[in-house]
Amino acid sequence: MLTNLSIKNIAVIDALEVELDGGLNVLTGETGAGKSIIIDSINMILGERASKELVRYGTEKASVQAVFDINARTRELLEENDIDCEDDEIIIRRTLTSEGKSTARINGAAVTLSLLREIADCLINIHGQHDNQALLTPSKHMLFLDGYGKTDAELEAYRAVYKRCREIRRELKSLETDEREKMQRIDLLEYQIKEITSASLTDGEEEELLKLREMCRNAERISSSVNEAYANLYDNGDAPSAYDGLSIAADALSGVADLSDELRGVYEAVQNAMYSIEDSAHELSSFAGTIDFDEETLDETEERLDLISKLKRKYGRTIPEINAFGARAREELDKINMSGELAEKLRGELSAAQKELAAAAERLSKKRAAAAETLEGKIEAALHELNMDKSKFCVVVEPAGEYRENGADRTEFMISTNPGEPLKPLVKIASGGELSRVMLAIKSILAETDSVDTLIFDEIDTGVSGATALKIANKLALIGKTKQVICITHLPQLTAAADSHYLIEKNTDGEMASTTLKRLSPEERVTELARIIDGGDITETAINHAKELLGRK
Repeated sequence: MLTNLSIKNIAVIDALEVELDGGLNVLTGETGAGKSIIIDSINMILGERASKELVRYGTEKASVQAVFDINARTRELLEENDIDCEDDEIIIRRTLTSEGKSTARINGAAVTLSLLREIADCLINIHGQHDNQALLTPSKHMLFLDGYGKTDAELEAYRAVYKRCREIRRELKSLETDEREKMQRIDLLEYQIKEITSASLTDGEEEELLKLREMCRNAERISSSVNEAYANLYDNGDAPSAYDGLSIAADALSGVADLSDELRGVYEAVQNAMYSIEDSAHELSSFAGTIDFDEETLDETEERLDLISKLKRKYGRTIPEINAFGARAREELDKINMSGELAEKLRGELSAAQKELAAAAERLSKKRAAAAETLEGKIEAALHELNMDKSKFCVVVEPAGEYRENGADRTEFMISTNPGEPLKPLVKIASGGELSRVMLAIKSILAETDSVDTLIFDEIDTGVSGATALKIANKLALIGKTKQVICITHLPQLTAAADSHYLIEKNTDGEMASTTLKRLSPEERVTELARIIDGGDITETAINHAKELLGRK
């Protein structure tokens, strides 16, 4: 149950806070007072999309906060999503900036709008003025029937099989391509596989080839430099080499090295330098023996690099990517070559899935048919209570002729509002008042089994008056015995039937308008009801009529 509603900086609302009770609550006010803004604010709490235009002019941020008594289903959802729940209440807060940024919190925890909608759906059921149009769309009727029949489990099972059938058909379609197209694809794949396989590319090969090419291109310069370095380090013919000089120096120090620690250190350093030069010279000599790059080697290297470059342009930026392309091509070719066997297997799977789908659809249809039988009787009885005592109502559930996402049924509500008239689709009803009563009848019946504690009706009384208005008031008051009902209304009969009455007013301070909402005292209720009765003027006659209506409660 909604116990508290706080709104700040939403359109013409500066700051508004109201405590709400159980039973039947009515909100009244003159046209343009801001009743639609109250509904827009509640829709924000329900997770609906919110336009930045809702933010009050001249402010940076708007917010709506609602406090609810918690129910069992909501508690389960909170626990599943690790949201703390204390004191048996839930606090939902939604903020909206002037830039259009929206945030939502439940009991202080930030939540996504999808989770907010899921949780709010367990708390409030709101009927807006546009919802009557759902009755004029037959495809929407199934939603009402499924809501009453509690077909969630059967519908979920059906949809799972329906999805599997669709996936199998999609895979079969991809296999059963045109034979000519398939042969062309085979030829292309075989060519690609052969081209990649025959190249026998290995990881790191391109880098090694690039190094080899540089060596080939600079072989003469490398050989000359290596030989020159070797001669100057170790063997320079008649001229002394670095090794020769170090050898002479070592001989000169050998006789005096033991006389001083410093000389011993220098002597050892010279010897180490000799050994290092000797090692380097041997390495240069060995390397010089490997320098045998001719034009043929260079040509072969260039040819290999050209092949890699060509394959990279066609199949991938690197050798691993090229080889991966070849592996995928092999897999696709194997799949095509085995497509006959695979298609046969898929046809078998599809046949089994279709039988399962038919069984799931039949279970769903039977549950819908059983629900339709009781629902139409209850709606008809509710319509009789709403001053449509001659009406007949029928919930048609018949084969749709195909399997659809929501089953194999077509559902439509049919009605006859006058004796002797045949049943006709609801879309044929021209009266807005009759549509309102049909919707109220459906909502009152769904409320019996719905776990939602709060029902909100935005002008459910459109197009009705007199005795019919009194019937609607009695029906809503009856629902209010077990649910919290909040109604925005212009009907004096409904206003008088309320357990609590709230007035929406718009005031102007000369610069900006501001909407307020307050609970009326018994005396204030008489005055407001008299205004509604007399259309604005509050006469003695209207006051007496108001007192009479309130006295009937």
